Amino acid sequence: MKGRHHVIVETQRLKYEFDIKRNITIIQGDSATGKTTLIDLLGTYGRFGNDSGIIVSSDVRCVVFSGDVSMWKVILDQYEDSIIFYDEDYSFIFSKDFADYVKSSNNYHVLITRQPLHNLPYSIQEIYGIRTSGKYHFPEKIYHEFYAIYKPDYNFSCIKPIVLVEDKKSGYQFYEKVCGSERCISAEGNSKIAANIEQLDNDHPALVIADGAAFGAYINNVMAVAKRRGNLQLFFPESFEWLILKSRVININNIDDILEHPENYIDGREFLSWERFFDDLLEKATVNDPIRRYDKSKLSSFYYEGKNKDQILSVFPEKVMKSLL
Repeated sequence: MKGRHHVIVETQRLKYEFDIKRNITIIQGDSATGKTTLIDLLGTYGRFGNDSGIIVSSDVRCVVFSGDVSMWKVILDQYEDSIIFYDEDYSFIFSKDFADYVKSSNNYHVLITRQPLHNLPYSIQEIYGIRTSGKYHFPEKIYHEFYAIYKPDYNFSCIKPIVLVEDKKSGYQFYEKVCGSERCISAEGNSKIAANIEQLDNDHPALVIADGAAFGAYINNVMAVAKRRGNLQLFFPESFEWLILKSRVININNIDDILEHPENYIDGREFLSWERFFDDLLEKATVNDPIRRYDKSKLSSFYYEGKNKDQILSVFPEKVMKSLL
């Protein structure tokens, strides 16, 4: 399934309105924030339709998982081109089997959970809370909207910080060339970034860079460490490949529209995360060019030398770019 899907769930007293645009969306938040109410409304509508007094407006079917938990895969296999909502406390959503199901599924999945899903590469941009708007008050309609929990904050720049990245692939190789090997550190995996931050000198500022499109399971720990230290700068672009594509050092047809509306081009069955789509797009666009050929394991000098390096850096937030140089 592709595309951005606008959903409205409404009763005489309540209204939820939100967009779902990736195959994995997470809803977090404390109790009494409207999460379970949303599930209850959708579940009731699924059983009774218009007779429920609930209005659901969506261009695709919205369903709530229910039934025998031991038969979860059999139940989910009934759905195609749907948005499936999962309430809290279903343990199977943390399993590798569920992750394998999502990889091959033609549905979008909205999971209510306060615990990270380490088997799924979901975006930090698709982790939401539910907020009750002040524009409606009882006995008038109460309006609920989704809000992004994690937003970029580049309010300060570090002077010659340590640069901590996920691994030693292409992104690391680029940053190493930009800021020098003595300042660039690999965490050897996105799951190890928080632990690596803890090992850094508390008095030395650091810039943490990770692929935001697949970092959702680890963002809580990193944000907690950042808040405690106070001298961390965090940069989570979609991916390093996304930065290259955004810089336009490679000419690709429709690239402006692809970057503006990636949800219209990315099929969740083919690409579990947007990071993988951008990687595939860049590789295919350069496969027949020995100079520009993109290889995630070994970055061509075309990308880190001269004007091309400067062009890629130009798409970074200014304070992040200054921290690298």
